[in-house]
Amino acid sequence: MMQNDNLYFRELLETDAQRLFEIYSNVTAMRYRETKPMLKIEDSYKMLKRDAEVKNSGYEFRFGIIEKSTNTLIGTIMYQPVYDKAIIGYSIDEKFWNKGYVTSALRILIDVLKTKKFIILEAWVKKENIASVKVLEKNDFNLISQTLYPNSLLFHRKMVDYR
Repeated sequence: MMQNDNLYFRELLETDAQRLFEIYSNVTAMRYRETKPMLKIEDSYKMLKRDAEVKNSGYEFRFGIIEKSTNTLIGTIMYQPVYDKAIIGYSIDEKFWNKGYVTSALRILIDVLKTKKFIILEAWVKKENIASVKVLEKNDFNLISQTLYPNSLLFHRKMVDYR
């Protein structure tokens, strides 16, 4: 089950378009992402359509992060399977920053990915996103040396080797 005491994950729905727009149009929050902030509500519908397409193809799986006490969509979390590795990512509404939600959500995702027998989890973070670095470190991710993207940090978490 994709949940803990405070959060649960669920599929994103068309009824989430407004909340997704609020989250992904926030210029402050989006400075830590490679994509530009959304400019109009239609952008969130495009995101939902793209997410459905990439999920159906097996390329990427994104879920809504829901705060149980209010049943509020507070962000998204995703993974891309690449052989025995999963590349992970997350975005959270700025109003929910520094409250432990992302650390908690990542623990749920790690538990889910353990059942899928990935060997390595990978995360890329912009160097200035100190809070996200701390989230990854709290979840046993280690900094890996890389020169491909000089403005980003690469983190890996080794999972149990199932081979």
